Amino acid sequence: MVLDRFLRRAYLALAAIASLAVVAMLAVGGRPDPVGTARTLYGEWRFHPGDDPAWASPQADDADWERVTLLSTPATRDNDVGLPGLLDGWRARGHPDLEGYGWYRRQIRLPWNGELALLGPTMVDDGYQMFWNGRLVGGVGDFNQRPRVTIARPLLVRLPEDGGQTGILAIRAYLQPGFERDNHSGGLRSAPTLASLAFGERLHAAQWNRTIAGYIVEVALAGMMMLLAVIALVGSLRKDRPSFAHWLAIALITTAFLRLGNAVAAWTGLLDVAPLVWLNALLLAPLTMLGWTIAWNVWVPGRNRTFVFICAIAAWAMRVAGVVLHVQALGSAGRYVSLALFVNAAVHIWRGGERRSLALAAMGLMAVGLFITEVKLLGAPDIWFPFGIGVTLTQYVYAAALPLLCVLVTARNTRTS
Repeated sequence: MVLDRFLRRAYLALAAIASLAVVAMLAVGGRPDPVGTARTLYGEWRFHPGDDPAWASPQADDADWERVTLLSTPATRDNDVGLPGLLDGWRARGHPDLEGYGWYRRQIRLPWNGELALLGPTMVDDGYQMFWNGRLVGGVGDFNQRPRVTIARPLLVRLPEDGGQTGILAIRAYLQPGFERDNHSGGLRSAPTLASLAFGERLHAAQWNRTIAGYIVEVALAGMMMLLAVIALVGSLRKDRPSFAHWLAIALITTAFLRLGNAVAAWTGLLDVAPLVWLNALLLAPLTMLGWTIAWNVWVPGRNRTFVFICAIAAWAMRVAGVVLHVQALGSAGRYVSLALFVNAAVHIWRGGERRSLALAAMGLMAVGLFITEVKLLGAPDIWFPFGIGVTLTQYVYAAALPLLCVLVTARNTRTS
């Protein structure tokens, strides 16, 4: 009991500290961009679908290319992180079925003397390369024979000093084929920015602050989930309900990795978009649901656990098969089976489960996050923007559920598994 109290108090104290740190980072990331010698490259561009490396050359003839106007405002933000300056992609500009490559070109007049920098677009579907007067100066992604793309992140490149007053900026964008997209997707979703080198570094730092803030909640949640999994496993060695602790640890760890993937991809570029999507959909999301479903049904006293296990495994198999076979209805059916098992567990806990109020509160909060797709169908808002940075309903309910789960796993059990 002494160890349990220590672990509980330490965990709750760390949760409070993490919450304050997250709020501070959201406040920093949500500050407006600094004002200085910079120009966002809005206006008329030339666009051409397809791919030809020769289009990077300043001598390339783009007279017959489409003319597209890229124009946005800082108040027009994406509905995820809250990045400013959101643009419609090429699917909203006459190319609803275009996947793969598309090129943008524009002549740029250099308005300032001295060292200049180019800040890459912070929102792109999905990767890009920038060429200045035919020379590759930077980008996000690998465009070899088999392109690999990551989540776009802030990029600052120094423009070559060639003594000219104008230059040709060409951007080669790549939309990863094979994924469901909305009708606003494709290519540049924000415009690059030209700046003096000194101010560009300040603006680049502000962009990174916003990017870090956009995923800091995920990292904090993942860390607290992994710590709670360790506490649950430590407690399972001494308590009389080990099965719940074991399944809870599995659920927490898989949920942590599921939440952590986007942050790793956005901050480091170590995870490609395609493998990340497949990893989440095929492995982590179904395994997470399986872990939580069995954990809560193990908490429930009774003799129908074999049937529950079979149903939970069947739901997991349906979700995996739905991804492999590209049958969305199969995956949805698996989710509804899991939802039915959650309802079954809630009913049994209500009728006679141990620490009924605490267990139902923790379970209900986790269920909102796990079944967020179904919750949105009821008309509930699923994201808010404190300080201008997106925080989802799932993140809120997980943050509220973790302290309750800590109290649950560190309390003394009176029934066996």
